[in-house]
Amino acid sequence: MTTPTPDKKCTLEVRPEIWDLHGSMYATFAVEGSPPMPTGFMNSNQTLQVVVTVELEGNIVNYLCETKLCVCLAFEACGCGPVGDLCKWICLTGNDSPCKTHRWQFVIDVPPGTFNPGECGREYKLCITLGSRDCCDKVGFVYGSCDAYKITVVPPQTDIAPLPAADQQTPADDAPAPA
Repeated sequence: MTTPTPDKKCTLEVRPEIWDLHGSMYATFAVEGSPPMPTGFMNSNQTLQVVVTVELEGNIVNYLCETKLCVCLAFEACGCGPVGDLCKWICLTGNDSPCKTHRWQFVIDVPPGTFNPGECGREYKLCITLGSRDCCDKVGFVYGSCDAYKITVVPPQTDIAPLPAADQQTPADDAPAPA
C-alpha cells in the first residue's frame, strides 16, 4: 500500500523571533482513490487532495488558544489555463486547542475540472501559504509557505476509441453491408 510522503519544501516562520515558538510545515499531494496515490501527474477529471500539516512547538504554544490558522493553495498554469486559490481555516479551540494537540492538518480537495489540461497536458505551479490571526482577530505571528510544487494535468483517459469524423472515413466504411 502506497501512502503520500510529505515533502519538506516548506518554510515556517514565527514573528517576533524572540519568542520560544517554532515548528514545521509540509504538504502531500494525492489523487482520489483508496488509498490516495501520491502524484506528480493527474487526469483533469480527478480530484487532487492536498494535505498540509503544521506542527508548532515551544514554551508559548499553549498560549495560542483561539488563534486562527489559515492555509491557502494557489495555482497557476504554465501557458493558458485557469488561476485560483482555495483556503481552509482552523480555529485553535476544542479538539484543535494547543492544550490538546500541537499538530494540525488542512485538507484541501481540488475538484475535477479545476485544471484545464489543454490538448496535450499542462503543468501547474502550486503554492501554499500559511497565515494566522490572533484571538483579537489581528494579524497573527505564525506564517509559512511552500512554493516548489508542480503537477502535470493531462486530458482524461478513456478506453473507448473515438469514431472517425465523417470526412475522415475510408471508402470501405461507406460500402453497403454484405447481404
